[in-house]
Amino acid sequence: MPRGISNGGVFFFYGRALQGLRKGALFAVAQGEKRDRQRGFSLVEVLITVGMLAIVCLTLISVFVYGFNLVSGTKQTTLATQVAQYEAERYRNMEFDSINPQSPTTSTFATLYNAAADSPYRYLFNSDGHAYLRNGRETITIQAGEAINMDESIKKLTVTIEWDYRNRTIASGNPMRKDVVTFISKAGINRR
Repeated sequence: MPRGISNGGVFFFYGRALQGLRKGALFAVAQGEKRDRQRGFSLVEVLITVGMLAIVCLTLISVFVYGFNLVSGTKQTTLATQVAQYEAERYRNMEFDSINPQSPTTSTFATLYNAAADSPYRYLFNSDGHAYLRNGRETITIQAGEAINMDESIKKLTVTIEWDYRNRTIASGNPMRKDVVTFISKAGINRR
């Protein structure tokens, strides 16, 4: 501490010095802000910002497109599963002896629906008569138990649903496909 300055004087001395520094710093900051406002953005800064924004937008767009495709494919697979389960339940409700083994039998949805108002396949078509599963068809195969190395009181039912989706078409031999396999027993389910 310098001689002749009391404690109160020291605080006053350092306080004035700090006040001067603060004023100078504030003045410099204010001048810097004024210079920055006058300068604006350079062309390079604008181009970099636009480029980064474009990359973010392209990424978001690709995520949305992928999501829409996924939802569309899932919707069609769900509809195909409904058709296959309907057919499986239809056969399960039949008498065991009336279910005859048969080689694969294929029917198109248009043939099954036949534009009948009371058709159980009506949900496969929109109000304009266009199928939700484009070129959809079902194939039903019934095998006797002894043909598949099982008991004769069991029959195997296979329902295959095929339809066109984008570049996966029936004509190309690579359609979208949903298979449901179930076994039907003479005694029924959980009967003793």
